[in-house]
Amino acid sequence: MRMLRLACLGICALLASQAWADGCKLKDYGTLPVEMVGSRATTTVKINGSDTRFILDTGAFFNTMSKANASSLGLKLEPAPLGYRITGIGGTANVEQAHVKEFGILGTTFKNVDFIVGGTDTGDGLLGANLLDFGDMEIDLAHGKLTLFKADHCDKASLAYWVKDGNYDFADIKPADNTFDRRTFFSVTTNGKKVRAVLDSGASATVLSRDAAERVGINLNAPDVKAGSSSIGIGAKRVKTWTVHIDSFSVGSETIQHSQMQVLDGRIGDGETDMLLGVDFLLAHHMFIANSQRKAYFTYNGGRVFTFAEAPSDSDKSGAGTAADDNSAALKTAPDYALRGEAHLSRGEPKAAVADLDEAIHLAPDQAAYYVARAHAHMADKQPVAALADLDKSLSLDPKNVDALLLRAEFRFVHQDRAGATADVTAASALAPAGSAQVRLIASLYVQLGQPAAALPMLDDWIRLHNDDALLGAVLNERCWARGLSNQMLDDALKDCRKAIKRDGEKPAYLDSLGLVQLRLGHDPESIKAYEQAVAQMPHNAWSRYGLGLAKIRSGQTDEGNADLVAARGLDPEIEARATKYGLTAAGP
Repeated sequence: MRMLRLACLGICALLASQAWADGCKLKDYGTLPVEMVGSRATTTVKINGSDTRFILDTGAFFNTMSKANASSLGLKLEPAPLGYRITGIGGTANVEQAHVKEFGILGTTFKNVDFIVGGTDTGDGLLGANLLDFGDMEIDLAHGKLTLFKADHCDKASLAYWVKDGNYDFADIKPADNTFDRRTFFSVTTNGKKVRAVLDSGASATVLSRDAAERVGINLNAPDVKAGSSSIGIGAKRVKTWTVHIDSFSVGSETIQHSQMQVLDGRIGDGETDMLLGVDFLLAHHMFIANSQRKAYFTYNGGRVFTFAEAPSDSDKSGAGTAADDNSAALKTAPDYALRGEAHLSRGEPKAAVADLDEAIHLAPDQAAYYVARAHAHMADKQPVAALADLDKSLSLDPKNVDALLLRAEFRFVHQDRAGATADVTAASALAPAGSAQVRLIASLYVQLGQPAAALPMLDDWIRLHNDDALLGAVLNERCWARGLSNQMLDDALKDCRKAIKRDGEKPAYLDSLGLVQLRLGHDPESIKAYEQAVAQMPHNAWSRYGLGLAKIRSGQTDEGNADLVAARGLDPEIEARATKYGLTAAGP
């Protein structure tokens, strides 16, 4: 495969340099503006002349995108080299490759750039370490920038250039197993034992593998361990998670005491890596990755280092650089305030985010994106009226912003404005690319709004483009449910449910969908069995209880069935009206 190389391809003409003692010079290739979208560090590049958002993913070996991304960009897929696969959280995935004729970044356009295509759809494509780590790299996500450098005659110099008092931390960069792998690895100490970590700006939180957690003495059955929801990565499977207490964590000269971290039930990549140092760690630090020296320099920004940690006390941070960041002088422009506000929001600091976004909007009141960002901050701060006002303002400035339309649709649905939610979903469906993550959300909203037939072609497109995706089981179940509600293609719906269950196990939502389809088909014993399994796992779900009652009545178990219907009405007084709307009654169909 052709590798993306930036050095000496015309970008050198853009170099700006700064020098200090001993002849050390840092030559600046340019700065990528970083926008935090939720927990994703993103930037905008040009793909064949079109502005396209990508996630900055230092944990990805190579630049990657999903089939849906490639389809929306009009890229032709080609076979990858024989046997080539990608490995990450959730397992491995088969891949193809897409050829980008013109790739624009840092003011320069490169010709003939290849991307790996495959794996779980992250919504946006990934810019990997083959691009980001070709030289030295400064990562300052809290202030919205990532800068690429070339260091000349700096072998013995400290490259924490923003620090004036010498108060910074450092760590040695460990070699990768593969000489073509440009990713940044560290040996970190967790509870006194060494584990191997990779710096991964594409991971929404720092995570430790289960094997490594048990190796450092963490008991996942301990009373203070909290089971979490499942997580997804590039692979096709979801994995379990836990939140655990960490007595001490050290990377280089920095030590963090008495914190909490997430553990994943599975291998990370090829199993040689134990930990992902995620975007939470990067937001808490200003870092310089000196690949030229095999060393990293960093200072601590304050606040929690790990997403799942409780608010830190002063005594929990020892040996950490706390010098004032001279690179974060008083903000001046609206983008400066907006980027910092988004970073605050990503770190779980909504009030600070609102304050910065207030200033950004004061300086640039015509920027729709700032209102969307502040709406997210208001929602996180439990200020729904202010959030809705910001979404309304944003869409008055940019009525074709699909993300804003979908956010407002969800908001309106939750607040019982079904007509408004329907209008937003309809507008978004005309704009979103087929098979995209946005379309998956649109389909889900159509189902919730009582229009399952409208969701079906969108779910068809998504499934066609995501045959190796961690969310495939959930979307197969969504299509099974939508087909069951709309009473269409029931044999195919049955296949969808069975595939979802085979893939992800007997989840109660999947069993509920299976029970509905079997009920529609008149397979009452099979419907009762599926519903009883669903109710056993999810006893307070009115749909499952109501469906079980209908199946029992139709099979002649009238008294038991009526008792289930009464229980369902007690759980949800509206359940009978909603079921009747879809023709679901004791008499059929």
